[in-house]
Amino acid sequence: MKLLWCVFIEEPHTRICCVRIPNRPLAAVCAFIQLSVSLTSLFQHVFSIYKHNHVFLCRSGIPEDAPIEVRYLAYDVIIFDFGLMHRVLGTEECVANYLDGGYMRFGWCIEQTTALTIAIISLLCMPRPLWLLWPGLLLQSSYSLGLSVLTMATAPKLLEALGGRVDLPLALMFSAYLFGFFFNWIFTFILWHHYWHLERLYAPPSVKRGRSFKGPGVANL
Repeated sequence: MKLLWCVFIEEPHTRICCVRIPNRPLAAVCAFIQLSVSLTSLFQHVFSIYKHNHVFLCRSGIPEDAPIEVRYLAYDVIIFDFGLMHRVLGTEECVANYLDGGYMRFGWCIEQTTALTIAIISLLCMPRPLWLLWPGLLLQSSYSLGLSVLTMATAPKLLEALGGRVDLPLALMFSAYLFGFFFNWIFTFILWHHYWHLERLYAPPSVKRGRSFKGPGVANL
């Protein structure tokens, strides 16, 4: 699978700018990076509940001299929104708060943190059983699709904002969001290809024979 112009993902390894990297350590590094994002987002809820007795007191419209604790709750880290939605959509709260006040976001952060932790343990210490990767595969795929839906829903406003005057803050906000979007899709593909590689590697002999069976007169290609 070829992504962009410099990333080529295969089952045993991934090539980035012609540098071949095994998928197992690469997936582990990506999982650690995304785990830091989900943990930061989870602690936003913990801090909000402790400090304000609210599941997620997120206010996007903050002054430039706002203290660090206000800034910490102003950004929707789990979707890499560091003020972008406020800038292009005019929202006064994080996107999750408009849905149900942030409760689904809280539950998602717990689930994703747990799934990524299990995936990291599997990648580093326990390649078998393979089902240890299932929660990470399911949630990571859903997460990447969710980012795609959000991107498509906000694309008209994003293009409108980028078609006007683009200052440094907007460029940084958009770059952070774009990084999160592409990073998670690449991570998802790497994780799936690693899983397929393990599936082939640890398949029972009967399954391997069935996969490699060729009818009479069929030549190897």
